[in-house]
Amino acid sequence: MPPSMIGSYTDFLEDMVTGQLRGKTAIVTGAASGIGRATAALFAARGAAVLAVDRDEKGLSELRDVSVLAVDLTTAGAAERVFAHCAEVVGVPDVLANIAGRAGDRSAAETTDEDFDAFLRTNLGTTFALSRAAVIAFGEAGGAIVNTSSAFALTGVAGSAPYSAAKGAVSSLTRQMAADYGRRGIRVNAVAPGLIETPATAARIATGTFDDLVTRSRPLARVGQPIDVARVIAFLASDEADFVTGLTVPVDGGWSSTHFRD
Repeated sequence: MPPSMIGSYTDFLEDMVTGQLRGKTAIVTGAASGIGRATAALFAARGAAVLAVDRDEKGLSELRDVSVLAVDLTTAGAAERVFAHCAEVVGVPDVLANIAGRAGDRSAAETTDEDFDAFLRTNLGTTFALSRAAVIAFGEAGGAIVNTSSAFALTGVAGSAPYSAAKGAVSSLTRQMAADYGRRGIRVNAVAPGLIETPATAARIATGTFDDLVTRSRPLARVGQPIDVARVIAFLASDEADFVTGLTVPVDGGWSSTHFRD
């Protein structure tokens, strides 16, 4: 291929990735930090109009090139408020990235009813409410929902009962809503992150807490970064995934699908 053609082809590929979400209007929850923050920034960089949602107003204020809404998604009517605000300020959405959630390590015997309710409300309840609002807002025009499950939902891990149960339910909801709304052109998928370096995990990663359980037991031994997950979310939200629905995609360096030892 002549150099001039190589340059043109490279420019074409760069523009295709840069504009992967051009024309999309997206709601991204959990956007003040970690995976949500990386996703909101990447969506904007790839051409989407973005409403970034989180209860952390200060974290939201540090974002650029997006609109923001500070709200506690566990409160009554929060989902409807988010979608109404998006339609008014950004535009009618056709993408929802459900990233807000709560992690935690404990066994069933260590989990109170109040703890369990909190895990379900934060991880499953908010995802359900926002997804319900999304299919109403999308109407007959179609759209894409990307939920956040967990690698812990794909395999048993000691000491994570309420978290794993809630995230497993997110994967189940993803499949069910894909079945319910596919004929309306609505695609519903999920990502299942493994160990990702975020403000919630950074200190324990630094002290080696996860080395034996996670890092040394997977083929890709580096610690995952928020952008690793954000790129997969962006793909699933884009028209490039137009024939993909009902899946939970692990983004965990192979941890949930392999048994590896040094």
